Amino acid sequence: MQRQDDEKRLADVAANLSRLCERRCEPCYSDFLSEGEQMLVQRALFSGGGTRFMFWGGFEAAQRAMLCVYPEFCEPSGSDFPLEALSVSFRSSAGLSHRDILGALMGLGLKRGVIGDIVISGGAATFFVKSELAPYIRAQLEKVGREGVTFTEKGADLSKAAQQLSERQCTVSSLRLDAIVSECSGLSRAKAQQAVKGGLVAVNALVVCSVDRRVENGDKISVRGFGKFVVGFDGSMSKKGKYRVTVSKYL
Repeated sequence: MQRQDDEKRLADVAANLSRLCERRCEPCYSDFLSEGEQMLVQRALFSGGGTRFMFWGGFEAAQRAMLCVYPEFCEPSGSDFPLEALSVSFRSSAGLSHRDILGALMGLGLKRGVIGDIVISGGAATFFVKSELAPYIRAQLEKVGREGVTFTEKGADLSKAAQQLSERQCTVSSLRLDAIVSECSGLSRAKAQQAVKGGLVAVNALVVCSVDRRVENGDKISVRGFGKFVVGFDGSMSKKGKYRVTVSKYL
């Protein structure tokens, strides 16, 4: 039911932006969307046919991005998107996390949709927000938790924003989703099935509740509470007839 609600909401976002773009004859932008939301919006736009669109979150590795629907006579660039990168510095020993920064921003009364990616390295954090809210955030954000922060021109290193992977080789008896989830998470096959049926597993950012869904090479699998994984499979089999797969976990 939740997935159907999400699909309808995002189909409405796509339709409303398309109508607005057609009426104004200019590019129109959404709030920040998660990877799963981007896929659902893209699906709705493809089904509508003919709509020109692009996503941008402020840098190449951004996971949260705005949608831009634009008319035929123009093609916007990333610099045209109504978003801004803000950076703050703090004591490296404070150990501030993504959750800490997000919590502080939402504590200012901001909704999740106006906040993009948050990148932290050392004693600096860079986060992306809708441009119209940047002055308010600069004026109001003085602390993250109990830690004082200072706005700065030099922020986190965005070139290192892409997550690192820990890779291992293994064999599985089946490429069914429940078998792969069991291997990725360390859960028993029965508990892996419960996790899938309970909506705790997403494939390529979309929740999948079918335990016998076949996992394909390159699929990204998220298991709530256990992390996010990429599964690789080149078609090779072990001597015992099992599938040789590579499981790479995001660190």
